[in-house]
Amino acid sequence: MEVYFNFISNNPVLFFLFFLILIFLIISEFNNFTQKYKSITPQEAVFLINKDAFLLDVRNDSELSQGIIKNSKHINFSSIQSNIDTIKEYSDKPTIVYCKSGVRSSSVSNILAKNNFNEVYSMKGGFEAWVSDNLPIVKS
Repeated sequence: MEVYFNFISNNPVLFFLFFLILIFLIISEFNNFTQKYKSITPQEAVFLINKDAFLLDVRNDSELSQGIIKNSKHINFSSIQSNIDTIKEYSDKPTIVYCKSGVRSSSVSNILAKNNFNEVYSMKGGFEAWVSDNLPIVKS
């Protein structure tokens, strides 16, 4: 035990960094454990889409020129709070949320889960992952 105390007293910066990283890992795992939505891959999303899931695109208007996933409904990320009533009819269906890279969709998935959407999924990697997996898109 004395060896540990010696190490800590001789290397306080290393010990502090270790402790800090440990705290971040614990917080991250706690957040993953308590989140009310599930992160899924594009392949898992295809499976849910085939079972009549609702697709919500939360990209900015400028990002839509890259294409969309067929049958998805677009609501801009910045206006999701004010437009949540327009999609309440889908609250009983599995809901897949995607953005460009998967960051904004996590935030929106959390909002939907808090607004009583039953099955909420955030697509990992977003639209970019969908395209890189060579899954079909519709360009207008």
